[in-house]
Amino acid sequence: MADQDPFITFEGKSVIITGAGMGIGRAIALELARLGARVTIGDLAVERVRGVASEIEETHGPGRALAAECDVRDYAAVKRMVDGAIETFGGVDVLINNAGTGKSGPFVNTKPEDWNYDIGICLYGTMNGVHAVLPHMIERGGGRVVNCCSDAGRVGEANLAAYSAAKAGIVGFTKAVAREVGRNHIYLNCVCFGMTLTETMQRFVPAEQQERMLRAYPLRRLGTMQDAANAVLLLASDRASFVTGQVLSSSGGFSMVD
Repeated sequence: MADQDPFITFEGKSVIITGAGMGIGRAIALELARLGARVTIGDLAVERVRGVASEIEETHGPGRALAAECDVRDYAAVKRMVDGAIETFGGVDVLINNAGTGKSGPFVNTKPEDWNYDIGICLYGTMNGVHAVLPHMIERGGGRVVNCCSDAGRVGEANLAAYSAAKAGIVGFTKAVAREVGRNHIYLNCVCFGMTLTETMQRFVPAEQQERMLRAYPLRRLGTMQDAANAVLLLASDRASFVTGQVLSSSGGFSMVD
């Protein structure tokens, strides 16, 4: 029996998480496994996904995780990942589109290939995942999708123009599809993160710069990967029983716009 949370459980659920080889995606995958889910871990780096899958199975037993090498920009690869989860676990109950990236710099100094990179992974990657899983969810009568976003998509972020555009696109896309498939008992929502202390962020953002960032956060701390995972799991769970087409900001109050 899984180590149960008194409020949320994913016992027996099949969940796909993209970008789950490290960072927030890995934190989500580990927490889902703790709460009883069977987890398909998608990531571009096959070594990372195998490592996370092994970590889950060593802790929770065999047959609990599936490693899927997947570039979310490649629709065929995304479809293979979804089909693999269906074949291995008998279906897909939840899709969490977490894969994302952003190239930093003044927009005037960027090139179209930079925009294509950010938009390809963040926006098209999300669209690929949703499109690949929707027919299955419609056929089985329901499902949940959580699209990981950013407050940059809600309020804009200097030096991340293409990334902000891609994340804003995810918000509009999520709301549109939520309207289309609500009658099929399929829920789509977004979680927008603020600055989160991932491995990459801690590697490239000096401690003194992190200290300066705190001034923009009413809670006077930056987000942890566990904070991010908690917000995603709430919307991925059956507890969010009347919530669809919504945007939850998990950003310590960094942005408070409606």
